[in-house]
Amino acid sequence: MEQIELELVEEYELLGEKRYRFRIKGTSIYLNVGGKDVEDARQKALSMVKDMQLDTILSKLM
Repeated sequence: MEQIELELVEEYELLGEKRYRFRIKGTSIYLNVGGKDVEDARQKALSMVKDMQLDTILSKLM
């Protein structure tokens, strides 16, 4: 199974919370997550990908 690559698209603040928007490289799938820093947000986004089994689905499509 290929490693999912996330590309940071945007960093913003919403209602006092730091938010990050990532795109799964090679797709038009975007993930919006909150985090204390970029690396924390990246780990949360990767966790979301695994929870939704997107890594399995994308490995079959790509």
